[in-house]
Amino acid sequence: MRCSYATFLQNLYSFNNNALYINGRQATKAQLVPMIADARQQLQTELVDAISRKSWGYAERCGESLQNLENKTRQLNLMKDVAYEIAGRTPTKG
Repeated sequence: MRCSYATFLQNLYSFNNNALYINGRQATKAQLVPMIADARQQLQTELVDAISRKSWGYAERCGESLQNLENKTRQLNLMKDVAYEIAGRTPTKG
């Protein structure tokens, strides 16, 4: 299974150095949103799984990674965009 968080960190590093290109064009902050949403959902799932297995060390690392991701999202001023992206992926009940 690929680690969406690691992929996001690699892409963020490239983005910060003006070296991230998507479809032949330089990436914008908005193009980071799906990557952040993927990473956040994966880390939250892993955190819940680690807690249910009582794997406290792994749960702590997942929590730290989740906090780091949130801090980077805040620095990019993308919190609302990421929340909207995740909400769009969530099936509605009705």
